[in-house]
Amino acid sequence: MSLRAQMISFVLRRTLRKQFDTLDEDVTGLRELLADSSRMSPDLPEDVTITEADADGVPAEWVSYGKINPKQVILYLHGGGYIVGTPEGYRDLAWRIGGEAGRRMLLVDYRLAPENRFPAAVEDATTAYRWLLAEGHSPQDIVVGGDSAGGGLAMALLLNLKNLGVPLPAGAFLLSPWVDLTTSGDSMESNEKSDVMLTPGSLRTMASHYLGDLDPRAPLASPLYGDLSGLPPILVHASSSEVLLSDAERLVNRIRESGGEAQLDVFAKMPHVFQVLASRIPEGKTAITQVAEFIRARVP
Repeated sequence: MSLRAQMISFVLRRTLRKQFDTLDEDVTGLRELLADSSRMSPDLPEDVTITEADADGVPAEWVSYGKINPKQVILYLHGGGYIVGTPEGYRDLAWRIGGEAGRRMLLVDYRLAPENRFPAAVEDATTAYRWLLAEGHSPQDIVVGGDSAGGGLAMALLLNLKNLGVPLPAGAFLLSPWVDLTTSGDSMESNEKSDVMLTPGSLRTMASHYLGDLDPRAPLASPLYGDLSGLPPILVHASSSEVLLSDAERLVNRIRESGGEAQLDVFAKMPHVFQVLASRIPEGKTAITQVAEFIRARVP
C-alpha cells in the first residue's frame, strides 16, 4: 500500500465515512459534499472532449481522449448508493479508462433515489444501452462498466437485457460492485472497521432509499440472486478491506458456477472504488491499466 493511499484513506475515514454513517432521510448534505469534492478533481487534459448526449430521454455525456475508434464504446454507470453521483464526478476516471483502452465512454446520468426509486435506474440504463444500438453500435463493440451501486446496476442491466432478449455487450467490468442489497455478506462484519468509506448501516440506509418497501432480493435490485448464466465475460475489482468484498467474491463464484467467465482481482487495503483516485495513487493507475487491457481483449 503506497504512502499516498494511506494518507487518502486517513482523510476518507474522517470525512466521507462519517458522512455516510450519519446518512438519514435527507440526502441533500451528502450530495452537496460530493459535488464539492468533484469540483476539487484534477483538471482534465486539454484534449479531453466532453459532449452532452440525449440517450432517448436519458441525459448522458460522451468523454473522449486520445486516439479512439468511434464505433467502439464503453457505457458507464456511476456509483453513489443509488442516491448520489453525477457524470461530472467521473470525468477523470472516464478519460483515463477510455484513453488507455482507445474507446469513447458514455457516462449515464440515471435517475436517483429517493425521488426515483427502483427500478428507475435499471430502466434508464436499459434505455441508454438500447439507444447505443439504435445509433448503430454493434453489441460486440460495447463494453459496460460501473462502480459500487453502478457496478450492481451494470449487472442488473445485463440481466434485464437477457430477460428482454436484447443482444448482450461484449463484456463488463465492475469496480467494487454492490450486488446484494440485503447486506448479508461476511465482509459486512469482518471488514466493518477496516473500510474507510462505507459501513453496513450506511448501505442499509441507501438500500432503503432506493427500494422503499420492495424485496431487496429482487434480481434486478440485487443481481447476486438472479440467473447469472449466459452473460459475457466479466472483470471484477475489489479491496481486501472493504465491506463489499463478499459481494465481489460471491458474484464471481456464482457466475463461474453458472458456466460463465469471471475474473476477480483483489487489491490490498485500498479505499472503496480507489480507481477514481488514479490521479493521486499509483494503485489506481495500475487498476485502470488492467481494466483497459480487459476492454481491448473483449473488443480488439
